[in-house]
Order: sequence, then structure tokens, then C-alpha cells
Amino acid sequence: MKDWKTLYSNLPSEELDKIAVLRVMECTNGIIQYAHRDNASYKLSIEETRRAMKFSMSSIKNLKIPLKEETLTFAPETQELLYEARDYYTKGMKRNDDDAYAEFMRISKESARACGLERIFKARKLIEEQVDDIPTQTIVWGVEYLMQFF
Repeated sequence: MKDWKTLYSNLPSEELDKIAVLRVMECTNGIIQYAHRDNASYKLSIEETRRAMKFSMSSIKNLKIPLKEETLTFAPETQELLYEARDYYTKGMKRNDDDAYAEFMRISKESARACGLERIFKARKLIEEQVDDIPTQTIVWGVEYLMQFF
């Protein structure tokens, strides 16, 4: 079993800044999707849901986050960690592999903790200001989800 805490904590500060943006975005997207599937009272319109999902999924899969003023990209060693996390997520969520899902949740916790609350709050502000495809009022959902790891 990998030491995710050490692997994420040893990343350069700039990489952790970008991971925080990715984590807030992907968690927000997950809640947007669940709200739609569950027909929750707070769900977005189908158009808003699709736009947020398209932006988020493209950013997650390509590991490039297009902002208004720049595109965030990740260093090769960070990409490796993020692709590995995505692989555990896919096996766990899409293929119902409980062990893979448990490992993904360990990664999720350690990556969030390595980023820290200050970076997560800064990431929220950056997404609110720099991303038009995710409704501003929903970004707090991703932040609130990440709070479980602190």
C-alpha cells in the first residue's frame, strides 16, 4: 500500500495549489451529478448540469483546467498520482470494486489534507472568478464535501 500522505505532502506548493482547484471542481461536479440523478430540490437545470459536467470531466480526464486567464497543467509526477487516483475511482465506482473504492477514499483524504484548508478556500475563490461553466453558487458544495477530511 502506498503512503499517499507522504506522496502528496512532498509535492511542490504550486502543484498542491492546482490539485486544490481540481479537487474542489471534481467534488462540486459529483454533487451536481448526484443532485440531478436524485432529482434533488436544489438540482441545476439540465443545461447547467451538462455544462458543468462537460467542463469538469474534460479537466479531470485531460488534467488541464482552462481558466479565463490561464490553463492549469500538472507536472509529470503529479499527473502520475492523479491518474492513479482516477484509476482507483473508476474501478471503485464504475466496477463496484470495494477495495479500489476504499483506496480512492484514502487518496482523496490525503490529497485534501496535503492541500490544506487555506488552499481549498483559495481554489473556491479562483473557480468562482475564473470558471463560467460551473455555477458560482454550487462551488461551495465541493468545499463542504472536502471538509469531511479535516
